[in-house]
Order: sequence, then structure tokens, then C-alpha cells
Amino acid sequence: MPQSTTLAEPKTERQRTLLGGDLKAFRRDPLAFLTELYRQGGKTAPIRLGPQKITVLFDPEMIKEVLVTKSESFIKGATFKEIARFVGDGLVISDGEKHKRHRRMLQPHFTRAHIQHYAEQMTDIASAHAELWKDGEERLLTEDLFGITFDIIARTVFTFESGEELMKIGRSYSSINRIATEKMRTLFKLPLFVPTKRNKEYLDAIKTLDEIVYTLISQRRTEKDTAHRDLLSVLMSAVDESDQSEFSDEQVRDELMTMFLAGHETTANTLSWTFHYLIQNPEAERKLREEWDRVLGERDATADDYPQLTYTQNVLWETLRLTPAGYLTGRTAAHDVIVGDHQFRKEEILFISSFPLHRSSDYFPDPLVFRPERFENEMLKTIPQFAYFPFGGGPRACIGNHYAMLEMVMVLCAIGRRFRFRLAPNHHEIVPEALLTLRPKGGIRVIANKQEVN
Repeated sequence: MPQSTTLAEPKTERQRTLLGGDLKAFRRDPLAFLTELYRQGGKTAPIRLGPQKITVLFDPEMIKEVLVTKSESFIKGATFKEIARFVGDGLVISDGEKHKRHRRMLQPHFTRAHIQHYAEQMTDIASAHAELWKDGEERLLTEDLFGITFDIIARTVFTFESGEELMKIGRSYSSINRIATEKMRTLFKLPLFVPTKRNKEYLDAIKTLDEIVYTLISQRRTEKDTAHRDLLSVLMSAVDESDQSEFSDEQVRDELMTMFLAGHETTANTLSWTFHYLIQNPEAERKLREEWDRVLGERDATADDYPQLTYTQNVLWETLRLTPAGYLTGRTAAHDVIVGDHQFRKEEILFISSFPLHRSSDYFPDPLVFRPERFENEMLKTIPQFAYFPFGGGPRACIGNHYAMLEMVMVLCAIGRRFRFRLAPNHHEIVPEALLTLRPKGGIRVIANKQEVN
């Protein structure tokens, strides 16, 4: 049995207030709140966030109904309003026929075969960053990984090189992430037209991104003969086979922002958690290095190596089990509908959280133990489909899941082969911070010990 470290389970007490209901407990620690709800048993749990009544689903079969078999009875609705200010009406937010059309236009370009040609860029960028690190120095690993995934998404989406515009995009995105999260958890929201410091920062950040993106789109429209292999070119050449229509500039912008949200922070956070778990579990790290030595030898990984890097993939799957980046999603009933034995009325809101299910002993033995081996021998076929769903499911499943897994495998190999990490002295406790995605609160500081790579 591999040596493993058992994680601490988040704990909280459910204390309702007359005005806010469960809002205070939810805002204080969403993960602990959701975990406690799950512990209380039942397929569903009613909560109240301010005046809003919400039903939280914990039953995999009911979740499957919402996300798959009865997906057309639900829309994203008000639960994604704050994110929509940033990503517009892109694939993550849109509903109905618009969502179907966008998905139809994009899906052919996001198969495993189509995204493989990005692997070389992913590896080159990660290794170039790592080559600048010094042996034995202390580094803020979370920040380093954000820089790597930021460069990857910037180059594979926009073909941007590092520079002033990239810094503007990074600062703007950071502001949007922080403020959108605050707004999503605030009972009384001031409209954006109220000239507060926070509203101004938020609107300025969106404006900055819009100016950069629309300028780039305009340039591409005038460079039709220039060959690009980035995702912007995919968007601008995508055609709806049903009527031969293309994306408008606004639709291209919205999908670009969606890709940026989904393809930058989520991968950086997952990689941060992966290295954290490997530091705690030397046996898992040993097995990982054995696989790299066997499959890669003294070279970096390529897309052709991906199928053979099975333990590397399982390490990431286990990370996504313990700390799923998209830990919470929501839906609004488009009309009266029955799910399981629950009657949802039109406009009723429901929450679905993968976090407590992924850590449930009902589906995973020793659920708080980091054990990549649990994903061997087609284990997922032995549990309900929606007991584990790190990339969602159904017609709204993450379209970039192949891209994300390829990127994380390439980066993990490039960094892990060059460095071994240990936590910096006097490190704070590393716990998840539930923002738009799960990030390590306060970051992860490490001592980077260089490994020989020929």
C-alpha cells in the first residue's frame, strides 16, 4: 500500500440568521458548509442565501438527470450572472439554441486529436520557465504555475508573447476574479453604475480586456492570408454547418474570455494542488518518476507519450477528486420539472457540488487519502457516473477537458523532471480557498531542488 497522507476534513456548524439564512456560513467556508450538509444525509438539502431559497443536490442519479437526461429543463440562470459580466454569452453561460449552436461549431476542434499540436508549446513554455529557477531557492510555486499556465493560454489562444499586454490581461483577470467572487457571496449588491472603488476597478478591468481582445480580432480580420494555429483562429474560422454562419466579433470575444477563464486558473490551481500532494506523498512521487524514466528517459514529454503516462494521469485525476477546480455549479429550472422524487418549480435554483461527493466514503475507500492507484482497473465504472465529475457532464460538460489534461500532463512532466520540491520552513497550513475555483489559500512556498535533466 503506497504511503499516503490523510487530509483534514473541513468542518463547520450550520448557524442560520433571520435575515441572511445560511449566507453567513456559506460565505465563511463554502466547502465546510457543503460538506456538513452532505454529512446530514439525504439526496437533497434546502438552504437559504438571503431571500433566495436553493436546493442542493447530493444524489448522483438526480445530478445525472439535471446535467444529462433532463438538461433541457434547466438553464444557467442567475447563478452565473456575475461571471457573465466577464465572459459574456459564451459557451459556459449561454442556454438553449445559442448554446447548442456554439457547441456544434466548437466541438470538432476540441477532440483529443485536434488539441495534440499544442503539446509542444505547453512543454516548451513550462521548461523555459523552470530553466530560470535556481537550485535550492525558495519560490512561491502557486505564482510560478500561474505564470506558466498564463503564458500557455496566451500563446495557444492569442499567440501573444510575454509583454505589456500580457501583464495588463493578467492584472485585469485577477481583479475580475476577486471582485466577481465577492459579489457572488454578497447579499446586497450595489449596481455597477454606482461609482464605488470596487465597481470602477471591475469595469476598468473588463474594459481593458475588451480593448485588447477586440483589437486583436480586428487585426486578424485584416490578415486573412496569415496562417495561425491558435484558438483564436479556430473561433474565427468556425462554421455552423446547418447554415454556414460564423461567429460575430462579439461572439468570438465571449468565447475567448470563456477559454481564458476555463484554461488558465483551473489548470494552475490543479497543478498547485498536485505538487502539494506529491510533497506529502513521497511514494506517489517515486512511482511518478519511475514512469517518467521508463516512458521519457532523458527527454521531455510529447503528445505521443500521453497514452503511456497513465500514472501521471491518475495523479491528476486523484488531485481533481480531492480538490475539484469547479467545485460548485448551479442551475435554474426553466419550467416545472420532477427530478428523482423532488418537484422543482419554474425559476427554482439548485446547486450541485462535486466536493463532498468526491470525498465521500460511499464511493471512495479512505476518501481523504491521496491514492492515485484508486483510478486503475477502470475503477470509475464501479461507481455512479456522477459520483465523480471533475469536468461536469452532459451537453454542458467542459469542452476543453482534453486540452486541460494534456496541458497538466505536459507541465507536470516538464517541471517535475527538473525539480523536486519541499515546503519552505514555517509554512502556513495549506487549505482550499473557494473563489471561482479552488486555490491554495495564501499560496504554496517551496524549496526547489534541481534534478539532473540531460
